Amino acid sequence: MTDDLKQKFEQLVADPPPPSTLPSQAVFARVRTVRRRRTAGAVILAAAAVVAVALAITNVTDVNGRPPVSNSPSAPTTIVTPAPTSAVPTTSGTTNSASNAIHTPNTPPPSTRTTGNPPPSSTSSTPVAPPVAPPLGVHVSLKSTVQGRSVTFKVTLSGSTLVPTGENGRPLSTSGIDFVDLLGGTQYFFGDGQQSGSDAGAVNCVSGTQRISKKQTYTLMNDSGLPNASGTHTYAKAGTYTFKYTVNYCSASGWKPVTKTTRVTVR
Repeated sequence: MTDDLKQKFEQLVADPPPPSTLPSQAVFARVRTVRRRRTAGAVILAAAAVVAVALAITNVTDVNGRPPVSNSPSAPTTIVTPAPTSAVPTTSGTTNSASNAIHTPNTPPPSTRTTGNPPPSSTSSTPVAPPVAPPLGVHVSLKSTVQGRSVTFKVTLSGSTLVPTGENGRPLSTSGIDFVDLLGGTQYFFGDGQQSGSDAGAVNCVSGTQRISKKQTYTLMNDSGLPNASGTHTYAKAGTYTFKYTVNYCSASGWKPVTKTTRVTVR
């Protein structure tokens, strides 16, 4: 400090300036100044407290449970809840895993999922066996009609036989010929000592020839062996008689006879 300034300071201290106001007014002015400073400080403190409370509120979740709002963006939170899996009870106590399978919209279920391979073809051809030829044999059916002591006999022949060969060794023609004419002759007995029949002629039964199946019904000749319009046999006296009919057919082992009988009663 310079001497000049030192001297002025000492004069000021030694001789203070006279007061410009009353002491009481000066004191009151000082007190009011202090009060104004205290009030301003309290206002500043109150404002700071309000700001602190506001900041605290922004950091607390509201009553609806929403998170606090901040200026910085936050990553979205994804809440994953597992899908309920309800097992359908079955009678055996197990669940069907195929029914609980989860499929995406673009993925068909396993039962309808297609593959690149075509389904197996079921149009496989099955060999058809040739029809089985009917067995060789002739069935004989007899029907009698009685009028007094006269009886008419009708015979029905049905079955299969090998075609006999003629004198030239060739099979007989089967076109427009009766079934009985392709057989080896017939013979029948009326039961009263009379008999009749038909001769097959010069035919042979040869194994390996073609077979034929037919059916024919015809009326027997009378006991004289000659064609008769009535085709009846007349018994001499009343009684019960046994009528027997025999026919031969050609089999693989030669001629075979078939016999059929019936009983007739005349009065």
